[in-house]
Parts: sequence; structure tokens; C-alpha cells
Amino acid sequence: MNTAEKIRQNFIEYVLEKNEKPKSVYQLTKQMQMKEEEFYEHFSSLEALEQAIWLGFFEETKKRIESEDVYAGYSVREKVLAFYFTWLEVLKVCRSYVVFNYRHKSPFDLSPHFLKTFKKAFKDFTEELVLEGRESQEIADRRFITEVYPRVFWLQAMGIWRFWVKDTSPNFEKTDVFIEKAVNFGFDAMGSNMLDSSFDLFKFAFQNR
Repeated sequence: MNTAEKIRQNFIEYVLEKNEKPKSVYQLTKQMQMKEEEFYEHFSSLEALEQAIWLGFFEETKKRIESEDVYAGYSVREKVLAFYFTWLEVLKVCRSYVVFNYRHKSPFDLSPHFLKTFKKAFKDFTEELVLEGRESQEIADRRFITEVYPRVFWLQAMGIWRFWVKDTSPNFEKTDVFIEKAVNFGFDAMGSNMLDSSFDLFKFAFQNR
């Protein structure tokens, strides 16, 4: 384990053991028995460290899905599904930390500071998928609307995260169903058939609120 990864792991352990974030770099490095200046060789601040942790979740997810030979042949809808399912598998390894982050952010904040670099990477990723979907005609090219689709994907991802945090079903089976319905709704809305999937999604969300 390299030093940067060691710092990331110790930060997560600190949060989970003390149920709070360290208040300073000094506090974290003292527990690690590390010189404070060594921390700054890898991260400029605790905020930058948190952003790196979440960006790592994104990069690991993208690495896994793109390493699958079948991924290149997926439709855009299938690529989005693969991303969400794999993303939650990655998050599940650190679920306690991820849940802590969710519960300690404002319920109305859809872009907390620790998601800054994750959001940028996710936006770039979904912009490429939107372009691909327009070319394959999975996504309708609508003037003034198509450009907001990456933001729609972000809201969708945040909704999936919220549902997963609150899911109490075995192996988070209800979240799997929610992902499929949310993605189907999204693509039907971006395509041409919205009515059936919207009814299906909202009915399921209402029954499991």
C-alpha cells in the first residue's frame, strides 16, 4: 500500500471509529504517527483528501466496467446500468463511510464539497454517453434540452445513492430494481416513450418510500 492509499484508509478508519471527521491534518497525522509535511506531499487539505476518496470510487467503477470485453458492445442504456450496479458494488466495500457522508451532508445539498471531483468526472463520463446515445438514436436530440442531460444523470445518481443508503432489503435487492426503473425512465424520457416507465418508477418509489 502506497502512502497516499494509507492516508485514505486511515482517514476512513478515523471517521468510522470516532464517528466524526478529523478537525485538522495534524489530528489525523498524529494518530497515524506520520509527519504532517508528509501528508502534504499527497494532499493539500482534508477536503482534497475526501474528494480523492470519492474520485477513487468513480475511477475504480469505470475501470471495472471498461475491463469487461462485453462492455464495448453495450447499448448506452446498458452502459449506464453497468455503471450504477458496479458503482454500488464499489461503494459497498466502504458502505459505513459512504452512509456517514450521506447522513452528515445537508439533505438539500446535491453537490457536497467532497463530491466535487467525482461530479466533474461523472459529468465528463455522461457527456460522452449522451453523445454516443445521440449517434445511436437512443437519445433524442432536442434543442436546448439535450445539453442538460448530464445534469439529469447526476440527479439520477444522487437519487440512487439516497435509495441505497435507506435500503434495508437483503443484499439491497430493492436498489437493483430501483436502478433498472430509474434508468428505464430516464432513457424513455430522453427518447420518445415516457408514459409506461414513469408510471412504473413512481409507483415503485411510492411503495418503498
